Amino acid sequence: MENTNTDLKIRNLKKSFGKNKVLNGINFELTEGERVVVLGPSGSGKSTFLRCINWMEEPTSGEIIMDGERVTAKNIRKIRRNLGMVFQHFNLINNLTVMENLTLAPVKLHLMSRVAAEKRAMELLRHIGLPAKAGAYPASLSGGQKQRVAIIRAMMLNPEALLFDEPTSALDPESIGDVLSLIRELAERGMTIMIVTHEMSFAKEIATRVVFLDKGKIIEEGTPEEFFNHPKTERVKEFLKKVL
Repeated sequence: MENTNTDLKIRNLKKSFGKNKVLNGINFELTEGERVVVLGPSGSGKSTFLRCINWMEEPTSGEIIMDGERVTAKNIRKIRRNLGMVFQHFNLINNLTVMENLTLAPVKLHLMSRVAAEKRAMELLRHIGLPAKAGAYPASLSGGQKQRVAIIRAMMLNPEALLFDEPTSALDPESIGDVLSLIRELAERGMTIMIVTHEMSFAKEIATRVVFLDKGKIIEEGTPEEFFNHPKTERVKEFLKKVL
């Protein structure tokens, strides 16, 4: 589970859905080994921000540059190999087994043979304690098991960075602990991470930087110590009073 150099630059990113302006000019950089936690109230644009980085949503305007290459519709498939994404609701394919979910992308993209992909998938399943679930379908898994499978699916291509969009919000408390433990392990191994989460204690623990979005803009960022103990803006002070 090793990563390589990561260099993500975002310039004046905007996203609108019709007349609804969700992102209003975001400037942001992510470098190798950083663990950035994205916080903000509901509707602030956090999930849209992540989905635009990975072009699950095409930006209305602005630039996204990954490893010196501007992201476009033409090269996004190549970019996504280095930019894994883990979703709030797992997004596993229900009519495929766990093994088939894990091996689909690397085999389809001709990055691994089926034998090599299945070998790596079993290594990762053993790592998370679920080798017996290789032939199971997602419907038979608990929420925590689904999310851990979703995380190792993102790891199958050895990405440079992982984007997590509220990975624990659909889970029960026990499952949350299992999933956060796996993310914590990835962080300790040096994986570059961006995560949208409402788990404040986890944010304090894992982040090297906290970014706060409100109304589609980054209005404050800093280290966990700066952000949680010495917030600069009244908006962040108001937010922290409600969530801590």
